[in-house]
Amino acid sequence: MNKHQKPVLTGQRFKTRKRDEKEKFEPTVFRDTLVQGLNEAGDDLEAVAKFLDSTGSRLDYRRYADTLFDILVAGSMLAPGGTRIDDGDKTKMTNHCVFSANEDHETIRNYAQVFNKLIRRYKYLEKAFEDEMKKALRPHLLSNFLKHGWQKKMPTLLPPL
Repeated sequence: MNKHQKPVLTGQRFKTRKRDEKEKFEPTVFRDTLVQGLNEAGDDLEAVAKFLDSTGSRLDYRRYADTLFDILVAGSMLAPGGTRIDDGDKTKMTNHCVFSANEDHETIRNYAQVFNKLIRRYKYLEKAFEDEMKKALRPHLLSNFLKHGWQKKMPTLLPPL
């Protein structure tokens, strides 16, 4: 019997399934993009809200929700002890945050409206916002920010229970 070998296709590619492809978790890249956009928005909170709304489609708010709220509340990413990671580098921090806002009632209320708009637009951020506020209310974190006058800003930012 004469057996012929079957032809072999050359140049085969191995296809990976989409579910097997993993994106890298890069909160620093997310932080840099967000801080740059917030700083470019100027002092107008409406422009900040518009920027956050428009970048939600490009940036993955679901994956980086903790980093998003760290930046919006503290101005930069927070270390586990409650200190800012990038305290020395001003290019990685923003002044559009609750901690650096004026302590008057109207300003904090405007920040709360920005949070409300963001949460209404992206409903999945509601749970992350609650977790962030719980984290910020922990005694060891709160003691770090009491010296910055944050105790006057917190009741206005939180929704009534």
